[in-house]
Amino acid sequence: MKAVQRTGPLSLLYAFMDATRGRASVNGEIPRRERPIGLYILETGGCEGCFMEVESLNGSAFALEQAGFVCVSDPADADWLLLTGAVTRVCAEMLDRVWRAMPPGRSLIAVGACAVDGGPFPAGYATLGGLQALTPVRRAIPGCPPAPQEILHALEELARV
Repeated sequence: MKAVQRTGPLSLLYAFMDATRGRASVNGEIPRRERPIGLYILETGGCEGCFMEVESLNGSAFALEQAGFVCVSDPADADWLLLTGAVTRVCAEMLDRVWRAMPPGRSLIAVGACAVDGGPFPAGYATLGGLQALTPVRRAIPGCPPAPQEILHALEELARV
């Protein structure tokens, strides 16, 4: 069998393939599911710091897929809704539409201080505050912003339940 040449136009592709082997591994034993848990991420207001931390989980430094999660772009494919930012009055209707579009068995997870209790954006003329005062939340991940490792760890713990 011919050896694969790792130079030339495909060298960048091979570099990415090699980089995936060095991804962070999942700590502990995660029960395998027949399909990954779909995560729909929604930013509803704030500084977007928590949103950027959640989005960084999609990068090569974290083992999101190995932990049994996948980010989806359609709420109909999502199992869990990850909400970042304080709920603004403008985004409240969008949040309701996304929640109703998700299939039964859905869960709401508040990521960051703003999503949990409003943080520096309490209820006022433009915001409704955090989710704690509005609706039951399955899991709250505190922090301003929480580190990607903390978010992944909280998701893994919730998946074990």
